[in-house]
Amino acid sequence: MTTQRDRRYHTIEEVADILRCSLSSVRWYLHTGRLQSIRPARRRLIPVEALEAFIALGSREAAGPEGP
Repeated sequence: MTTQRDRRYHTIEEVADILRCSLSSVRWYLHTGRLQSIRPARRRLIPVEALEAFIALGSREAAGPEGP
């Protein structure tokens, strides 16, 4: 049985569930290049590493600028 951690890619729907946002928001992140994806056929897949980087970047942006 494949667990969430063993997977290499997420679908747009799964990313929306993980981020707790709409499908439109995920599509916008993809369109603007903030979130990377691949398109092996007609489906768009988001690598787990790209999602983790997106989440890390988002938490840094939410924290505000660093330094004085």
